[in-house]
Amino acid sequence: MARKRTHSPEKLAETQRKRNTALEMRLAGKTQAQIAAETGWSKQSVSLYIKEAIADITRENAQEYLELELQRLDAMWAAIWEQIVDPASDEERRGQTWKIDRALAIMEQRAKLTGTYKAAELKAIADAKGGISSETSSMIGRFFTALDQVYDAANTAETEQTDPDAEE
Repeated sequence: MARKRTHSPEKLAETQRKRNTALEMRLAGKTQAQIAAETGWSKQSVSLYIKEAIADITRENAQEYLELELQRLDAMWAAIWEQIVDPASDEERRGQTWKIDRALAIMEQRAKLTGTYKAAELKAIADAKGGISSETSSMIGRFFTALDQVYDAANTAETEQTDPDAEE
């Protein structure tokens, strides 16, 4: 029987340190490519470290992380919002359209974190299924109505051909 390879405690501690570092850098807003460039690790290693570090986070810590991220987004939104809605002159606003873009990006990120998009997508799918169902139902109804009319017309024509008294 093959023996399972074990790593030294030092190696395990070093790997955990790399995971923590990668996750902290990612939480600070750095991309995986930036983390790889700064640490000298491969992009694949960075991705794996982040994935493993996130897997180690308990559900409670994940909720804390979500709350922290939402607080950060709210703070960014508050910092930008007053400047967007400030009744400045048109000339001043022209150079500040990037703030509107940033506000929209903050809103989008918040919607992703809170699951708003997923909920809206599921609702749209449910509505679409309901719409298709009612449309299909009305199509089938029209089909049977037309079929009944064709059947009635065929019966009337047949009756007229076989019953000469029907014309009188």
